[in-house]
Amino acid sequence: MNRRNYRSFIIVVSYLMLLRIVLNFTVGISIFNFGMLFDLILTAFWIGAFAFFIKKPRNQRVYYIAVVVIASIFVIGDSIYYDFFDVISSRSSFGGVNRLAEGNTLEYNLQIPLAAYIVLPLLGGVIYLLVMKSERDIFRIKDFGIIALIFLLQIVLFLVWGSYNFDTRNEYYRSDAYLFETMYDRTLFSEKYGYYNYHILDFTRLKASIDEEEFYKDINAYFEDKTIHETNDFSDVYAGYNIISILGETLETRFIDPILTPNLYMMKNEGYSFDNYYTTVFQQGATCNSEFMSLTGLNAIASNDWINNVCDSYSENTFTYALPKQLESIGYNTYYFHSGYEWFYNRQVIVPQYGFETVKFQEDLYKQGYDDFDDKYDTQMLYFFDEYVNYDEPFFIDLLTYSMHGAYNQEEFFKYYDRVEEAHPGETLDGEIINYMAKLVEFDNMLGLILDELEENGQLDNTLFVIYPDHHPYMMTKETYFDYIDVELDSHEFMRQDLIIYATNMTGNIVSMTGSTLDIAPTILNLIDSSLNFNYFTGVDLLSNQDNYVLFSDLTITDGYNYLFLNQELVGNGNDLAILEVALEEKINELELQKKALIIDYFKKLKENQ
Repeated sequence: MNRRNYRSFIIVVSYLMLLRIVLNFTVGISIFNFGMLFDLILTAFWIGAFAFFIKKPRNQRVYYIAVVVIASIFVIGDSIYYDFFDVISSRSSFGGVNRLAEGNTLEYNLQIPLAAYIVLPLLGGVIYLLVMKSERDIFRIKDFGIIALIFLLQIVLFLVWGSYNFDTRNEYYRSDAYLFETMYDRTLFSEKYGYYNYHILDFTRLKASIDEEEFYKDINAYFEDKTIHETNDFSDVYAGYNIISILGETLETRFIDPILTPNLYMMKNEGYSFDNYYTTVFQQGATCNSEFMSLTGLNAIASNDWINNVCDSYSENTFTYALPKQLESIGYNTYYFHSGYEWFYNRQVIVPQYGFETVKFQEDLYKQGYDDFDDKYDTQMLYFFDEYVNYDEPFFIDLLTYSMHGAYNQEEFFKYYDRVEEAHPGETLDGEIINYMAKLVEFDNMLGLILDELEENGQLDNTLFVIYPDHHPYMMTKETYFDYIDVELDSHEFMRQDLIIYATNMTGNIVSMTGSTLDIAPTILNLIDSSLNFNYFTGVDLLSNQDNYVLFSDLTITDGYNYLFLNQELVGNGNDLAILEVALEEKINELELQKKALIIDYFKKLKENQ
C-alpha cells in the first residue's frame, strides 16, 4: 500500500496563503479576516482534488508549478492594479489591460511593485523545491473528508444568505447576500469570502437570467413616479446660447490659481461655481463613466458587476434623451472632439449614440494633414475648431481633454516650470505636484485660445462654458496627492471638486446645492431650454435648490455635509441619520434600476413601444 505523501501539496497551499498575506500587506488590506480561512479551505480542497487524479509525478509537478506561477501573476498584477484604482482586478479588467497594451503604456509610468520583489524570490524557491521532489504526492479520498465537509458548509451558508428574507431594502443592501451577489466591493468580498474565491467566482459564474418585460415595467414605474422638473430663476436664462462643455481629464480644481491658471480662475470666480459637487468615480473606466453620466444624466453602474465600464459594455445602446440629442432636436449642431484614440473605450461607437452629429478624434486630424499633432497638448485641440466648427449656427461642443493625464514625470511640460515657480515662489513642492501643475498650465492655455477663437468669430458673448473633472489624479503617488490637498486617505472628500459654469455676463455666484457628474445634463438643459424632457434623467438640475444626495461607487452616501457608509457608520450630524437612511435606499434602488435599464437597452424598447 502506498504511503501518504503530501509534501508538495503542503508547499503549494502554504505558498498561496503566503501570497495572500503579501498582497494584503503591500496594498494595506487587513490579513485578520475570515477570507483567509475560506481561502485555506478552498485552495486545500481544489488543489488536492485535482492533484489526486494526476497519476504521473512529472505531470503533477507541472500542475503544481502552473498553480503557483498563475497565483503569483495575479498577486503581482493586483498589487499594481490596486495601486492605481484602490480595488482588486476582475475578469472585466482584462479588457482594459488589452486596450492598454495596444496604446501607449509609457504614460502610465508602470513600475515594479513591492509585491514583486517579495514574491519572485519566493516563487523561485518554491519552484526549485517542487522540481527537486521526484516522487508523486499520494492522497486518499478520506484525507479530504473534513475539508470537503467544511467546504460544503460554506456552500450551504451561501445558499441560506441568498434565500434569507430581509425586512428593509437597506438591510438587504448591507447583507452578505448582496455583497456576494453583486461583488460591489471586491476588497470587502475578498476579506469576507477569500481572495482566491473571489477570482474563481469572478471568472466562472454565469450571469443570472433576466425577465426583460419585468425589468421594463420596473423602470417605467420608476420614471412615472419621478418628481417633475420645475422651472426656477435660472430656467432659459441662456436660451439660444452656444455651449462648450469640457471634461478636463484628471482636472483637480483645488489647484486653480490666478497665476498658474488665470483663465480657469477667472471662470470660476466670475461664473457659477458649485462647491458641493462630487466626481463619483465608478472605476474602472472612470473617464468614460464620467462622460456617460454628464451627457445622459444617468448613473454609470459599479464596474464590479460584470462590466469594466459603460462604454465597452453598452456602446450600442440607445440614449434618446441624452443632452446632445435633445439639443440637436432644437437646432443645435453637435460636436464631440477628443485628442485621444477613437477605439479607446469604444468611443467611436458610443459617442454617436449620445446624439453627436460630428465626432472626431486624433485619427481624423492626421487624415486632415496635421502630422505634428500631439495628444498630450490640449492647445492643439484648436485644430478641431479650425476644421469642423460652423460658427453661423448654434452649436454644442463637447471636449474631452488629455494633458493632465499621468504620468507626472513627463519632460514635455518642463517648459511651464517657470509658471509653477511664479505661482508658488520659494515653496518646496514634490516633483509630481510640479509636473501636474505644468500640465494644468497647458489645459488653461487651451481655454485662453478657445476664448480668443470665439471672440474672433463673434461668439464669445453668446457662449456658455461648462467645465468639470472626470476623476482625481489617481496616477499620482497617493500620499503625495492627499498630503498636498490636505485630505485623509480614507475620506471621500477628495472627490469634492468644483463644477464651473461660465458666460461673459456672469458676475460670480457660488452654488452650494449638492450634486455630482450625474446632474450636469439637466442643469445645462434648464439653462438653455426648460421645455425639453427632464423626466428620463436620474440626475437633477443643480440650480433648483432642492434636496439632493450623492451615491459613491462603494455605496456611501452624502448630502454634502454628512457621510453615511453602507456599514452604518455616520460621519457628521447624527440627527440627519434617518434622512440619509431613506436617501440611501432610494439611491441604491435607483442604481439597480439603472443597471436594468442598460441591460435591456431600455430607451430602445421605450421608443419601440411609443
